[in-house]
Amino acid sequence: MIRILHTADLHLGAAFPELGEKEGKRRLDLLQTFERLLTLAIKNEVQLFIVAGDLFDNPHPASELVEQVASGLKRLIDRGIAVALLPGDHDAPPAADGVYAKLTASGAVLLPETPGLQPISFTVAGRAVHFYAFGGRALPSPAILERMVRRPLDGVHIGVLHGLRPVLPGESGKGLSLENLRDWNLDYLAFGHGHEFLLVEGGERLYGCRPGSPEGLRFGENGPRHCALAEVEPERVRVEPLPVGGRVLDELSLDLTGCETLAEAAARIIELHSTDLLLRLTLTGLIEVPLDMAELHDRCAGEFYHLELRDRTELLAGDFVGRMASEETVRGVLARRARRLLADSPAERRPLVEEAFRETLRRFQGRQGGRS
Repeated sequence: MIRILHTADLHLGAAFPELGEKEGKRRLDLLQTFERLLTLAIKNEVQLFIVAGDLFDNPHPASELVEQVASGLKRLIDRGIAVALLPGDHDAPPAADGVYAKLTASGAVLLPETPGLQPISFTVAGRAVHFYAFGGRALPSPAILERMVRRPLDGVHIGVLHGLRPVLPGESGKGLSLENLRDWNLDYLAFGHGHEFLLVEGGERLYGCRPGSPEGLRFGENGPRHCALAEVEPERVRVEPLPVGGRVLDELSLDLTGCETLAEAAARIIELHSTDLLLRLTLTGLIEVPLDMAELHDRCAGEFYHLELRDRTELLAGDFVGRMASEETVRGVLARRARRLLADSPAERRPLVEEAFRETLRRFQGRQGGRS
């Protein structure tokens, strides 16, 4: 049996301009997640550490970052843990002096982007292991995919793929069918590229895994993140997801119905606080005052690692605008016309009408109008 820690899509060195002054800290988060992966590999006594593409976010990351990663991989190698790396579509080296040259110098094995006529073979924990690799820039022609078929060699046969997704029963789209995977007849398939955890299985057979990104990078990659702990032997695979991410991304909605002041809205948001949470929060419900989103964000942001607010509240149907509409003023005319426009608009356009009204009202009232 070969015990493997399988990860992919770390995207070390990625840019996070939307985080402003926290961008550097978020990059450090990714490096700390890499360190946790190394610790998990040692703690779980694996014999093989696989990165199935996009260890880095680009082919020329900072030299200091590369040195830190090389040092970490060498820690594994010095403990007798073999390391296999596959370039992805983000960090594939455009030349022989690309980022992976320094990592292979530490003892890691670089798998080719295009499968060769014969697999890459080396010894892991006293057993022959044969690697069939397909990188993020390779073209999946029938002739190339044919090279992924198991050869008549003793040992464990492992496919490492980035950029080709498995199409499982009930799914549609382009990718690898179960027929492809069955024809290859490999002992384990280590997928990368997709950023969500996925067991690749069909019928009663577990072919392998896509572990997803070990740290959420963008909204949509929400919730806990994992790597895969795999135990592989001929005709038997066992995969366990291991939690590894440091911070959590989430997207929530919050109903502010009944809020009469900005302070009350801020208090409701702060109830969700967590200093390890990157939160995109959509505000909904019928409110009685237009919300100054910039000030609301300023009041709440310190309670979160990162906070984005989206205003989808309804103001036009409330009593506040009803009273305004009864005024014989320019503001009253605006309210009456906006209410008529809202009533005449299809459902999909009403949020746009609400947003336009809020913006116009803010300009009438000035920045101080929404404060309390």
